[in-house]
Amino acid sequence: MFTWTILELFAENNQLSSVRYLLTGTDDGIAVASEGKHTFSDGIVNKPLEQIVELDILQWLEKDTTQDDVNAIKLAVENQLRALKTTKKVDFPWEKDTFTIG
Repeated sequence: MFTWTILELFAENNQLSSVRYLLTGTDDGIAVASEGKHTFSDGIVNKPLEQIVELDILQWLEKDTTQDDVNAIKLAVENQLRALKTTKKVDFPWEKDTFTIG
């Protein structure tokens, strides 16, 4: 499951130009987050700044970061999730038996 969060907006001449976002992907209790800034391509943003709602931004961000039906940001998060699910977590070896009593 993916969740986009818009952290900041950037505009020029009353026109939204870019956003800072956080994309969080979760699967089986594991979460991976990717934060970045995206500058919209020409023609993506089609409303004046004062008429924009969050859903507009989420749709534009999704559209503008997807090519050939693949969203590059989601793919990176998905790959990290897959790696975490297939790797067994272990303790730091240098912390084993650090403290002894006696």
